[in-house]
Amino acid sequence: MDDTRLIRGALAGRREDFDVLVERYQKPLYAFVYRSVRDHAETADIVQMTFIQTYTHLGQFAGRSSFRTWLYQIALNQVRAAHRGRQRHEHVTLDEVPEAHLHEARMAAGAHGGRPAADSGPGSSGWIELLERLIAHLPLRQRSVLTLRIFNDLPFRDIAQTIGISENSAKVNYHHAVTRLRQWIRREES
Repeated sequence: MDDTRLIRGALAGRREDFDVLVERYQKPLYAFVYRSVRDHAETADIVQMTFIQTYTHLGQFAGRSSFRTWLYQIALNQVRAAHRGRQRHEHVTLDEVPEAHLHEARMAAGAHGGRPAADSGPGSSGWIELLERLIAHLPLRQRSVLTLRIFNDLPFRDIAQTIGISENSAKVNYHHAVTRLRQWIRREES
């Protein structure tokens, strides 16, 4: 059953239709939020709040975008609110991350001599963990664009709608995120 029929059913009072939407989107939404906040308890809270907000405001869904895009927009607003709550801490850009953090990320990813183990190439758990740690240091907008594009396979048009920016800005933020990650990985390898 497609999302539109499930939404109509939920609005008509069939709770089981909304439950199907939750089941359909819970895992990808959790993965998206986790990549932004990097804490399982906070992620679970944000995902729960997202579904509560979605259910509460389902009647306001106008269908100008896909339900998935609308849902991710609500989740991103919840992430932003959580981020604002934590923003009392000093904001550090990727270029300002101390070398000690790079060393820590290498060690946590199973690095040997400053590099990932020879038997672990891109796609291995060591590289994936290192990449996720590096992504966590990106500014929130770049991190959101990158994760929506790579991990959720959203087109730039939908990313722009989700985040509330222009499509061109979404592309620019994606480019900056990828460029920063490449620079940092090169520093890791040298």
